[in-house]
Amino acid sequence: MMTCEEVRIALGAHALGALDPEEAEEVDLHLATCEACGAELLDLEGVAGFLGKVSERDVELVARPPRRVLERLLSDRARRTRRGRVLLAVAASAAVLVVGGTVWTAVHGSQGGGSTAAAPAMADSARPEAATEAQRYQAGDDAARSAESANKAAPSDAAPSHAASSDPVPSDPVPSDPVPSERPERSASAVPRADAQPDRELRAVAGQAFPGKNAAKGYTATVTAFPAPAGTELSVEVGGMPSGTSCSLVVVGRDGTRDTTDSWVIDPARYPDKAVYRLETSLGMKDIDRFEIVDRTGALLVEVPGPR
Repeated sequence: MMTCEEVRIALGAHALGALDPEEAEEVDLHLATCEACGAELLDLEGVAGFLGKVSERDVELVARPPRRVLERLLSDRARRTRRGRVLLAVAASAAVLVVGGTVWTAVHGSQGGGSTAAAPAMADSARPEAATEAQRYQAGDDAARSAESANKAAPSDAAPSHAASSDPVPSDPVPSDPVPSERPERSASAVPRADAQPDRELRAVAGQAFPGKNAAKGYTATVTAFPAPAGTELSVEVGGMPSGTSCSLVVVGRDGTRDTTDSWVIDPARYPDKAVYRLETSLGMKDIDRFEIVDRTGALLVEVPGPR
């Protein structure tokens, strides 16, 4: 039985009815069981109809094009050949210029390097003479200073030894204990300034906690609110929720206003330690009705009643 590749090679002749009866029968048997080859035969049947419209004159034109068309094709090919030769010559000239410039730069650079290296060599040869002359002057100065020191030291032999020494006398050791400050310590009951920001301990005392629970799913949440000049600062602590849950806190006002704060993801590494998430809202403490903790899709996880 013929394969698909053999049948597709013979499909064109089969569509035109040019196959032998035996070969045509084998192709028909294959087409009866192969949908892909049958679909390709349907496409070729349309081509057979178009081929029936082709005349002998058309075939002659295809076999040998008119002289005018042939001359135009030959002239186009000659023009493309000349253009390619010109581009090749330009590319070769550019390559020669690049190579020549590189060689010229290398030659002049090596000459400049040689002259530069010669200068330090000359300088090094002149250094011993200069060093010898400097040593002579230094030796003469040392001898003169020694004689002058001997003349000055002769009449002052009776003076105490510590007076003749030019080293400074060490002063009394400074005590290592620091001098206590004269400023009084700040009392623990001192009232902080009005513009000072309370620390976490003071904020925890001033804040008000609101617990909430979803008994059906076992979720819990505690929202602690801290009055702030520009609204209310919030801290949220959740429990029972799966690690990796994306949460958002929605603050619902008494007038129906909904303020959605920043979202956070429950971190598996921090979740067992009861991590606290810091947020803030523009609503004041007295304007808050409740808090809603929702997931990424907006589904309610825990509802926490607000101030009453």
